[in-house]
Amino acid sequence: MWGNLVKSKNFLGPLQVAIFLAFLLGLQPVLTDLFIPAMPVIRQEFAASAIQVQATMFGVMISFGFGQLLWGALSDRFGRRPILLWGLALFFVSGIWGAITQQMETLLLTRVLQGAALGASVVCARAMVRDLYEVRDGAQVLARGLSGLGLFAIASPLFGGFLTDIFGWRSNQFAIASVGMMCLLMVWWFVPETLYHRNAKATQWPSLWRNYKKILSHSEFLSWSLVAMSTYGGLFLILSGGPFVFLQVLEVSASTFGAVIAAGSLSYLLGTLVCRRWIARYGLLGTVRLASWISLLIAVTAVIFVLFQMQSFFFTLCLQMLYGLAHGFHQPCSNAAAPGRFPEMAGTASSLMGMLMAFAAVATGLYLSTSLDQGMDGYLWGIGFWGFLLVIAVRMVLPRMVLADEKVQ
Repeated sequence: MWGNLVKSKNFLGPLQVAIFLAFLLGLQPVLTDLFIPAMPVIRQEFAASAIQVQATMFGVMISFGFGQLLWGALSDRFGRRPILLWGLALFFVSGIWGAITQQMETLLLTRVLQGAALGASVVCARAMVRDLYEVRDGAQVLARGLSGLGLFAIASPLFGGFLTDIFGWRSNQFAIASVGMMCLLMVWWFVPETLYHRNAKATQWPSLWRNYKKILSHSEFLSWSLVAMSTYGGLFLILSGGPFVFLQVLEVSASTFGAVIAAGSLSYLLGTLVCRRWIARYGLLGTVRLASWISLLIAVTAVIFVLFQMQSFFFTLCLQMLYGLAHGFHQPCSNAAAPGRFPEMAGTASSLMGMLMAFAAVATGLYLSTSLDQGMDGYLWGIGFWGFLLVIAVRMVLPRMVLADEKVQ
């Protein structure tokens, strides 16, 4: 099952790789979900505006997206391991700085730095999968690692709420920095270099521009990236708009909302577990095509909710859990397949895909800033949009580029 390694002398087993991926990719929900419960307290302590507090999340997404472009090329030039070490060190230092700052502007700066540092962890993690595995096997290992990310996503908001209530918001920042230090020590002691042939010209502008042009003109890369953007855009909408919908529109308690986030993460975890089996049986394309039926159900249901003005806690919860389930299929397949054609520049390809995903998140954030005054309708229209776009990407765009996932090898 775990054969078909790129390198015959692979020194990392699939379980080891999955554990490393769980921590390196799990930094993303740690940085966002663990921080969310502290946002109201931060606004109160600094007497900050809602826009300033939201900027601590929006700034993370901006720096995360553009930071990946820098880290991707650097990892192709110098290797995955040194970039991981530098990025995780920056993550830790900026986290501690944010925990002790007395100014809102400085806190925002440290969050931006952490978002950029997170880009190094995510880009190198995805590139390591391509270094070690062909795409189909890499997607299975990635799904296994994303199951671990699901555990971080479940625990982070619950732990963040506990820390905020007992120790205050600064403890959240210390906790985020501590997880970064754990990842730094893990890479330092246990993670070897996976890039065998480094590209000395990867960071030179003429070579970098040629690589960008080659990757962005590749129809298969763009098709899988569209899948990645669509599923991530909807997820970001749920994470960003969910607090408003559940806490203000549906008027549930904070503890109930924490359970809502955990339920969505549990369904995502289930999706990644089933995804590994489906990939082995149906391949990458077959897996996302099957999962697209869930996405279609989500999109149609969201539109029905708007048209009939339905505002139900139970059905909205089910809608979010279904989205988490579908995301557990679409994310591993698209994240492994998009850079699959470019093993010689996996870091650069992964960074471009990550930047496109971040653009989807930024566009979603801008949409939410103008649509949430419509109440729940704007939220549901957004879910419907990303759901339908995902179905179009999987059912209409992708099959024209990938006749069978054996081609993505």
